[in-house]
Amino acid sequence: MKIRHPARSVAPQNGNIDRKTLLITGAAGSVGTALRPLLRRDFALVLLDTNDLGPLAANERAIKASITDAGAVENAVQDADAILHLAAVHDFDISFEQTLDVNYRGMILLLDAAVRHGVESVIFASSNHGWGYYKVADTPLSDRDPPRPDGWYGIAKLWGEATLTFYAETYGFSATSLRIGNLNDTVPDQHRIHMWLSYADMARLVGTIIDRHLPGHRAFFCNSNGPKPFFENSGFDQLGFIPRDTPMDHLSDPNLATSPDISPDNDLGGGFARLNRQLGKK
Repeated sequence: MKIRHPARSVAPQNGNIDRKTLLITGAAGSVGTALRPLLRRDFALVLLDTNDLGPLAANERAIKASITDAGAVENAVQDADAILHLAAVHDFDISFEQTLDVNYRGMILLLDAAVRHGVESVIFASSNHGWGYYKVADTPLSDRDPPRPDGWYGIAKLWGEATLTFYAETYGFSATSLRIGNLNDTVPDQHRIHMWLSYADMARLVGTIIDRHLPGHRAFFCNSNGPKPFFENSGFDQLGFIPRDTPMDHLSDPNLATSPDISPDNDLGGGFARLNRQLGKK
């Protein structure tokens, strides 16, 4: 049986205590750590991770546990209005077996708990690695281009999108899969100029998705309006969202602006794709 929370609007940055509660899984990772101070301006946060989450703000609650711990997941989800699902096992040469517990079973535990507690919105951190075997010459890719994953991490993300579609359409909550290229404060290299989104824009995007609360599931690429983007970001249009930050204004090294561009023969998945292509040559 689904129990729906009463609708509550996202609080502005004015200290209003009537704010929605957002659960962040994988909150101690690099993305979760960067987004926390931005998202707690507008949300009460529940933070789930196996690693230490450090000092907490007044509107943060931490649960140090794995997403594979059913009791901990139930505890984390019980008061949540929305979920930002970042938790995942990932590496260049990860095996299928290594992805099973966190990336598959953990997500099912999370979604089942979301259904039981009437969560209104689930946002899933998908990945460009579902399309990592495309070449730079194939770009820009649209949301309609078929997947070409570059490893078991990307495959797990594609499975996550399909699973989220099933849950959203079956149980009636709002769901969004964000196909992330590179999230960072600055752009570290030439490759990521073409797939970058700032942490500040990501936080704004999460708030917009929760506020708009569109029905069903949607999946789209997430990158700013930079030069020669690898991916179209037309999915932002249905939300009325426009990124504020551009990669050329956030280069880690100003020399990147005049450096030779990357080869059209390069894989979009970078090191993930290079390593896994080598497996077929052994």
